[in-house]
Amino acid sequence: MGALDKARAGAQRWPEEGWSLISTGASAALIGFISTFFIVLQGLYNVGASPHQAVTALAVLCLFQGIMGLVFSLATRKPYTFAWSTPGAAILLSYNQPLSGFEEAVGAFCMAGGLMLGMALVPRLSRYLEKIPVSLSSAMLAGVLLSLAKSFVPAFEQYPLIVGMVALVWLLLFIVKPLFSLPVSLCVMLAYFLIKQPLGHAVEVSDYRFEWVVPVFTLSSFINLSIPLFVVTLFSQNIPGYLIMRNNGYATHFPGTLFVTGLATSCASLLGCHGLNLAALTAAMCAGPLASSDKSLRYIASCAAGVSYLLMALFAAGLVSLLAVIPSPVILALAALAMFSTLADALRDALKQDLYYPAVATLMVTVYFPNFFHVSSSFWGLVLGTLFYLAYSKKKLD
Repeated sequence: MGALDKARAGAQRWPEEGWSLISTGASAALIGFISTFFIVLQGLYNVGASPHQAVTALAVLCLFQGIMGLVFSLATRKPYTFAWSTPGAAILLSYNQPLSGFEEAVGAFCMAGGLMLGMALVPRLSRYLEKIPVSLSSAMLAGVLLSLAKSFVPAFEQYPLIVGMVALVWLLLFIVKPLFSLPVSLCVMLAYFLIKQPLGHAVEVSDYRFEWVVPVFTLSSFINLSIPLFVVTLFSQNIPGYLIMRNNGYATHFPGTLFVTGLATSCASLLGCHGLNLAALTAAMCAGPLASSDKSLRYIASCAAGVSYLLMALFAAGLVSLLAVIPSPVILALAALAMFSTLADALRDALKQDLYYPAVATLMVTVYFPNFFHVSSSFWGLVLGTLFYLAYSKKKLD
């Protein structure tokens, strides 16, 4: 088929493919935002941020995510998706050491970005990651998604009417017209709570403004905050995000992405941002078959996610007030439904090779293992699964 024929075939597929790509990217960005923004806000409050500083940080995080996603995706034609560090926000939320003020926390954020920049200069890291079998990284992803899927049951017990309604709408559309299942379910959920109760008032939009923060650097905040932020962001976000891209057939330059996210974190920290990294779960939506059956077009989904993040940055304060009406368990229930196809693909990839036992070990550790040292179970699942794989392979050779 010549270039002209390929162009014509692509143009004929575009109406349906285009809707799938754009809706998947926009849904990924929206789910990424609404499922964890309250963790980011509360974490920033806990380390001394004012409400205006916290919402400024949220807006700037969205701004950087959108710009980086658009630039990387358009430049490489690969579905790069970036996100704020949710595990890092959890670190902030649980932080109980004394700080002189938010300025000291910002200094710690800036130093954490510097550590990521330093890690980008370690070339062996990406070579080691390349040696991890696809079945193990797929099992790790499946374990993360199963952990998320467990949130559906308590949400249904607590809010049976709306969760059941959203699940029914999603299921019917998933069978009849999968492309519409997630956007329509999200609209149903939002409409229900807007009718049921008035808008939240987290931040007055008219008072919203950017606030620069002058960082204060201390050894105490470096040890107690910068290092934990760096570790959890690297092992719980950047490495899984890299492996998800690789599993979907996209070669990426891992040190380069670490360098960019580290530099972005250090720069954005001056506006209160705690951490930026490669996306993991939302990246699985944009980089996988859910976005499009054509791998060469999936970067458009990441571009749509990038544009969505830019819009969220513009309307961050209003969006926070709007979404404050939706209880977090209901948001997590919708996120669990959104990951259904991605979970099925991950399980298929994990079990289709001759590494069933190491893959199942990785899956079980990721689902059931505790988060030691504030590092997520996805990292421990990958480590223990790899050790199982090495021992299992050696035994088969013997």
